[in-house]
Amino acid sequence: MNLNKKNKLLIAGFCLVLYICYSFAISNTLQYYSEYKNKQQEIAADSDMPKLVAQLIQKEKQLDQVLSSYDVNMSDSFQNDLLKQLTSYSDSYHLKITDFKEPHIISQKGFTTTSYAFSLEGSFNGCLAVLNKVENNPMLGNIKHINFIKKRNYKTNTDQLFVEVIIQKNKGV
Repeated sequence: MNLNKKNKLLIAGFCLVLYICYSFAISNTLQYYSEYKNKQQEIAADSDMPKLVAQLIQKEKQLDQVLSSYDVNMSDSFQNDLLKQLTSYSDSYHLKITDFKEPHIISQKGFTTTSYAFSLEGSFNGCLAVLNKVENNPMLGNIKHINFIKKRNYKTNTDQLFVEVIIQKNKGV
């Protein structure tokens, strides 16, 4: 019976030693081996980097060409440029700029968002045409809000249409 107890202790000790070896050595080895295989695959994928760099340079040249066709002139005041564009558009569609408010600036998480609010008065089709021109010009920003207001002029007994527009321009700091 004494021998049987020693055998049981020997088997239990052997299992304990196997578990300790696995937890400290073998599992770490398997983990490092899988990391090694992943790094090898990444290195193999990075062998195409010269091709990727050449493609990126080609894409940059194409984008520069597209930007140059938009008549990009870097002036100090975006607000002045926006007002000039609006004036030229509204003159061609017989609209009046009735209000051009001060810009509202928000800085958040490394980005500066500037909102410009203005109002136009005129025909519905003319207002839509101006809004379409502004929206399709990437230099002027994004239209975020449009509000059409119809007011009655009791002196002349006519209806007038006003459009309130908010344009946002984002810039990274």
